[in-house]
Amino acid sequence: MKLQSKEYHHYRMAVLFCLAMVFIVSLFIAIYGRLNSFLFINGLNSAQSDYFFTYFTYLGDGIIWVPLFLYVLMYKRDYFIMILASVIICTLLTHFFKRVVFADEARPLRALHDVARAVPLMKGKDAYANSFPSGHTSTAFTLALLLALIINKKWAAIFFPLVAFFVGYSRVYLAQHFVTDVLAGMIVGIISSYLSILVYLYFKKKKAERSFKPSS
Repeated sequence: MKLQSKEYHHYRMAVLFCLAMVFIVSLFIAIYGRLNSFLFINGLNSAQSDYFFTYFTYLGDGIIWVPLFLYVLMYKRDYFIMILASVIICTLLTHFFKRVVFADEARPLRALHDVARAVPLMKGKDAYANSFPSGHTSTAFTLALLLALIINKKWAAIFFPLVAFFVGYSRVYLAQHFVTDVLAGMIVGIISSYLSILVYLYFKKKKAERSFKPSS
């Protein structure tokens, strides 16, 4: 079974939608630059948006994997290896760039402490370092694409990537990341979902081969 089959139609649709968003975000950065793109989004604040994005951003937190694992264990056990692989791949890729390639990359609160919003909303333990890429964004996009595959409906291929996009938006709005960090997180999420499906297909093929192997 290959990714070109009908079963993966909505996943491919979701990937194309995500790539379109990657292009738009890249264009936005090219026009405004790393600093001004951050200041533009971070400056679009209101009391209602502050409240909304403070909680919405948790849809990209690592704990969000738990309900997906439970759902898969109860209803879609065939996909368990895919979800497990996606957690491992997404985490490894994100932290490889965060802590090895771009170790201690300054977040907006440190790089622009006198320019960004005077009272930032989020001050976690990593609020000043390990900025690139955005882990919340990579998690959100990995989840969004896998949910598009698992649910396998047209609305899921649009809805979940949009949710992931606004998770990324929330990271800039809350002064946790630059737009460039979010862009990198989007790309990591797309790659992580694709690699995890390849792992799933590999194990599925091996399982089928064992099933059809004649007994001696």
